[in-house]
Amino acid sequence: MTLKFELDLAIENKFREMAMKKYGYQKGSLLSAIKEAINQWIQQQPQDIPKVDDPFDLIRGSLSHLKGKMTSVELQKEAMELWAKKFS
Repeated sequence: MTLKFELDLAIENKFREMAMKKYGYQKGSLLSAIKEAINQWIQQQPQDIPKVDDPFDLIRGSLSHLKGKMTSVELQKEAMELWAKKFS
């Protein structure tokens, strides 16, 4: 499986530095550090997260009162804020 993502340059540089110090300056050190970081993140999350077949069902209708009052960009921002409040 492949994941692609962008990091802030300062975070990326610090991550690379720490990964190479811990795992050595060879091929695979970043992968080892990424696996460790993801596993630690998974362990820190609550284990009782309910399974959701369609995540849109969780927020469907939440923004209906705003229909016609906001642009699509504003609605998207509002949806992200609602999602963050509800699930964080």
